[in-house]
Amino acid sequence: MKNDQFTLQITLSVPETIMEIKKKPAMGYIFLKAFLISPFRSKTIKDDLVIKKTWIILKNYLPDKELIKNYRAVCGFSRERPDIIPISYLQTIFISLIGKFITSSFFPINPLGLIHIFQSFEQKRSMTTDETLNLACTLESIKKTEKGIETGFSMEVSSKGELVWKGISVFFTHSQVKKKKTAAKKNDILLEKKEIILAPSGIGKKYARVSGDYNPHHLYTVFAKLFGFKRPIAHGMWSLARVIASLDKKIGINDSASVEASFKLPVFPPATMSLGYEYQNDPESQNTIVNFELRDNQKGLPHLKGKLLKTI
Repeated sequence: MKNDQFTLQITLSVPETIMEIKKKPAMGYIFLKAFLISPFRSKTIKDDLVIKKTWIILKNYLPDKELIKNYRAVCGFSRERPDIIPISYLQTIFISLIGKFITSSFFPINPLGLIHIFQSFEQKRSMTTDETLNLACTLESIKKTEKGIETGFSMEVSSKGELVWKGISVFFTHSQVKKKKTAAKKNDILLEKKEIILAPSGIGKKYARVSGDYNPHHLYTVFAKLFGFKRPIAHGMWSLARVIASLDKKIGINDSASVEASFKLPVFPPATMSLGYEYQNDPESQNTIVNFELRDNQKGLPHLKGKLLKTI
C-alpha cells in the first residue's frame, strides 16, 4: 500500500452497528445507485470526520456449484476436486456487499472511481461447495493521504461457528487536489520468468459472469475512457486468481494458506504477461513462502506483486 508523508486515520465510531441482509444485493441496482448518487458525493473528506462502524451480515449463503465450476475454468484452476472452493473465489462473494456499503448513506466518498490497489486473504482450511456460509463485511480503515483516500474493507467467512476465511480489500480514490509528479522507481528487481500467461480478448466479460463484478470500465470502451483508460481493462482479481491457479498447479496450496498482492499497472486485453516467482523456506516453521509478480512480457512493467504463504 502507499507510504505518503502525510497520512490521517479517520475515526470509526463505536458501538458497532449490524445490518443483516437476507440475500446478495443485485449488482445492477448497485451500479445504478452509484451513478445516481455520484454527483452528490465528494472525492475528499474532512479531517474531523467520524464514520459509523457498520457490519453488513449475510447468513446462510449457499455457494453456487455451477458458478464455481465456471470460475475455475475462467481463472485456470485445475479440474481436480471441483467441490473445493478456490481461495480467491470467496472475495467475489463480497463484491455486492462492498457495493452495498459504498452506496449507503453512511459512506461519504464517491463510489465511482474506486481503484482496487491491494488484496489479501487467509483461509484456515479449504471449504466445499456443500457448506453453508455466513459472511460479514465492514469498513476496517479509511486514510486520507497526500494523493487521495484509501479505504480498507474487512471480510470474514464462517462455517458452523468457525472462522474459516478472512480478507482485506483496499481501494484508492484520487483527491481533487493537483498532485505532484513522482519519479519512477529504479532498480526494480525482476523475478525469473517461469510461465507465460495470456489475457484474451473478452476476459473482462467472462470474469464478470463468474464473479458478479460488472464494473463497466472492465466491459465497455466508452466507460473505460471515462475512467481514464484507453480501452477496457482486465479485473485485477482475475489476474491474481490466474496467478494463484498457476501456483496451485505447481506447488499445491494447502488447506491453510494466505495470499497478499498489490495491484500495479492495468492489463489491457489481449495481453501477454510473464509470471515470475521464487521460493523462500522458513526452517523453523517449515512453511513455504512464494514471492510472485506478473509483468508485461515485452516491456517488463509490473501488473501485480505479492506473496503466497503455504503453511504446513
